[in-house]
Amino acid sequence: MRSMSMGFGAAGMAAAVLAGMVSSAVAQAAPASECDGWRMDTVAQGLGNAENLETDGNGGFFVSSLDVHKLYDIDAAGTVTVVRDDFSSGPGALQRDGSTLYVGGGMTDGTVGVHALDTATGAVTHVTNLVGNGLLRLPNGDMLTTWVGTEGSPPAGVSAYHHDTGVVQPNWSPVPRSEGLALSPDGTAVYTDDLFTGQIYRIPLDDPGHWTIAGRIGGIVPGDDDLTMTQTGILYVAAHIGGSIDRLDPATGATCSIATGISWGWTGPSSVRIGPDGDGWALYVTAFDGTFRRIRPPAGIDLTPVQTD
Repeated sequence: MRSMSMGFGAAGMAAAVLAGMVSSAVAQAAPASECDGWRMDTVAQGLGNAENLETDGNGGFFVSSLDVHKLYDIDAAGTVTVVRDDFSSGPGALQRDGSTLYVGGGMTDGTVGVHALDTATGAVTHVTNLVGNGLLRLPNGDMLTTWVGTEGSPPAGVSAYHHDTGVVQPNWSPVPRSEGLALSPDGTAVYTDDLFTGQIYRIPLDDPGHWTIAGRIGGIVPGDDDLTMTQTGILYVAAHIGGSIDRLDPATGATCSIATGISWGWTGPSSVRIGPDGDGWALYVTAFDGTFRRIRPPAGIDLTPVQTD
């Protein structure tokens, strides 16, 4: 999540929050068995404004840092390695496909947008000028980005990059204040979150103009920044302002916080992903306090991530 100070004023923000609260039904609480007993620990620190993360395919994670313009690789033991430090802005959003890591940001060669980093050779290729807060590579090779509009330019909803033609489709889905992106288990829809209202939207891939509200994260201004989804259809959302990781079942709207007090306000959680943890899975969280955290589930919770290939 980027700073809000350059975008909407207090009145606009309040109006957006009020509209979201009025239009959303009161969420029911998720079962305690799904919400209690999660254990959080610190994997690495000192990462600056850690913005996004993505599995590296070797049991660790790539982590991007906005203010120090670095891309890190953090292994399972918490050892931090600088992969690249030649960004002029960002890096921000990350998505991996095999040995290719897609990175949003600007490079010192003057190119801006999404770049493809060959993690085996280190070669970087500029893919598209399309920029965004969130990035999702679809199974067919197309990419979606979000632009929330807090950086001094208008919101752009969810935009699409068609890999076969190179065509960019701005406002492919005109959802308001969109941040993170997650693919549904059946591959027919994507979910995104509203930075100001806490609403979670479901966007059908075959009809992106007709999105619906799947639920709402609690709190006056939770600051939904990113989200990830399990193969069983459960969403986990990083609430940047609220300083929590929240669970939402889109089928029922039931929600709860599984981890609180991470950090809150401008230093709060910026991204959440499912990643390997020994023989199982855990949630991993970046935050603008420079900390990379792991949240382990209690017994019986299935965190198998959505398969995107």
